Amino acid sequence: QAGESQTLLSRNNNINYGTTQTDETDGPLTSREDQRGNEEDHGTIAELHCNGEAMCGSTNDPSQRGAQDQSLKVIEDTSNGQASSSPQIDQIHPNQNLETGPGRQVGSSKENYNLLSILDSAESSREFAWNCVRYVLKGSKNNSESIAVILFIILVFIGVFVAWATVGVLSANIASDGVGLSSSKHCGLWQFDDDAGDEAAYRDDLNNHRKEERSSEYARNCYSTADAIDTLSCRIFYNQSIGFESKRRQKCPFPSSELCYDGLYSAATFDTGYIDASIIGINAPVTHKFRRRSACSPLNMSEPYIRKSQETDDSSYHYNYGSSGSSAYTFNTSGNPFEWLVPIYSMNAFFASLYPQHDYWQPIPELRQPADSTLTIMFISSMHIFHIEPSHDPIFYADEPRYFEGLRKPYYYNSDPRARPLACIDTTELCSPDGATCWKMRSPVPANTPSTQAYWLMKWSLENSNIYQTIKWRLGAALLAQRKVSSYLTMPLAPNQWELEAGQLFATSLARTQYDTWAIATGEDRDRPGYIEVTPEEAKGRLCGIYKFKTIDYTNVNLAAFIGLIVLSIAIYIMSWKVTSKRGITIATWVWSWKSKSSGESQTPSKPLVIEIFVALPHAFCHLVAFSFGKLRNCIGGKK
Repeated sequence: QAGESQTLLSRNNNINYGTTQTDETDGPLTSREDQRGNEEDHGTIAELHCNGEAMCGSTNDPSQRGAQDQSLKVIEDTSNGQASSSPQIDQIHPNQNLETGPGRQVGSSKENYNLLSILDSAESSREFAWNCVRYVLKGSKNNSESIAVILFIILVFIGVFVAWATVGVLSANIASDGVGLSSSKHCGLWQFDDDAGDEAAYRDDLNNHRKEERSSEYARNCYSTADAIDTLSCRIFYNQSIGFESKRRQKCPFPSSELCYDGLYSAATFDTGYIDASIIGINAPVTHKFRRRSACSPLNMSEPYIRKSQETDDSSYHYNYGSSGSSAYTFNTSGNPFEWLVPIYSMNAFFASLYPQHDYWQPIPELRQPADSTLTIMFISSMHIFHIEPSHDPIFYADEPRYFEGLRKPYYYNSDPRARPLACIDTTELCSPDGATCWKMRSPVPANTPSTQAYWLMKWSLENSNIYQTIKWRLGAALLAQRKVSSYLTMPLAPNQWELEAGQLFATSLARTQYDTWAIATGEDRDRPGYIEVTPEEAKGRLCGIYKFKTIDYTNVNLAAFIGLIVLSIAIYIMSWKVTSKRGITIATWVWSWKSKSSGESQTPSKPLVIEIFVALPHAFCHLVAFSFGKLRNCIGGKK
């Protein structure tokens, strides 16, 4: 219409017809494209008409050229401001697409969208998806060749959406964990010097009690499946706990099954299996393995193992499970513990180490532990403690009722004055990184196995991992049953309370391993009075920087994901630039220039670069596929 510009643009052929502007007062104003002359316009339109026709090509016949010009001429009526072009446009090509605005086409009786028009006309993602569906379902024969392109684009958009959703979910994993590596320069073995004096020795006793107690508390809070609580105190080691398997009614672990309280199959066993040293926080390219096992059982209390003393009254007993020092018996008691008005469990413990020739207690042959194992025997006495219900546990026995005025039911107590023995055998194996070769704690490293600083850190961390080192300084206070005593009354105990106690002691020994690994890696005792360094020369100064632990002060990030998000954000920002610059070369215009030059466009379109890439790639892909299928058809048809 008059006063407006009319652009006849074929997106299928990328031909610009130029613009013509009409002014009611001054007459028609001609643009620079129109100044090329009628002859150039006729040639351009003729090129459009030649698309797909048999008469295409240049001709020197004036009559034919005139016929072409006559058929393609666009008549513009300037007297009334109307452009009468529809009949002539229909003569150009029956399927020619012409636009009068974004996404609008004239000159075709059908909706004959192409990819760019769908992208331009869609005002929302919903409208774009619907236009694509209509294109695929109702497209004409000519545009059916581009259905694969549309489907490809739809899949790309869906893939981008799914990828962004996936990235959004996985972005939470960029912050991977709070594991840190110890940077202490004071790593090594620190041991109390016996010549440091009495005052330092007393303080060392308190320090050892503290180490036992913290291991026991950690095991109670962080090992037990039923009682474990997720607190900050359980998130200090690389792994919260060292897993192990418990079994009941196992074979008696002692040389003579007569020593077990209930016969041949009356023991409880605890086994970690083969554990990689990285579980306890050792950080090295190659780490060895270890295995911790314990087997416990109450002991036979009949004669000759427990006998009344002939030298005193009837309430004195000798416990003949081995010799202690100059005594032929292990332990002796006198009197009835219940009459001592103290509501506690009393415990006495004896230990047979890996070096029996230096031990104070030498167990009898029927009880002696296997080679390279340790043996702990505990004598537990129930003092002035009343039970709500009778207990038939072999260690925490309470069978005698006592009635109190005002109570309908009696309380029960242990009327037997004898201490009740519980014994455990501990074994530790060290293994090669592949687990094929294993050896005991006292054995040297096999010749075909690497001896690294990581190995020595693992070995020395396991030195105190046994039942005796979990109760040595606390004795009866180490028992779970003691925690249930209030005043002179105890809460009901489990029927297999001794098994629960043995399991807790085993878990405490594993927690002690975790703490000792940390203590060696950081030199925990270096500043304590009376402590000296005893690290062997082969490992001195080499234990630093190989211990990992969890920290709440720092957070690690996944480096690849972190850098990837930054690069992706920059890429999205660049690809979202509008290509509008007429001067200078930007990244976007450089990428777009190959398309604009090949299409003959006079200016760079204002379109997001990401859309152009989505358009160009599937078109190139589809052309390559069509070319390949064409070659395949020619080959099958026997053509060259």
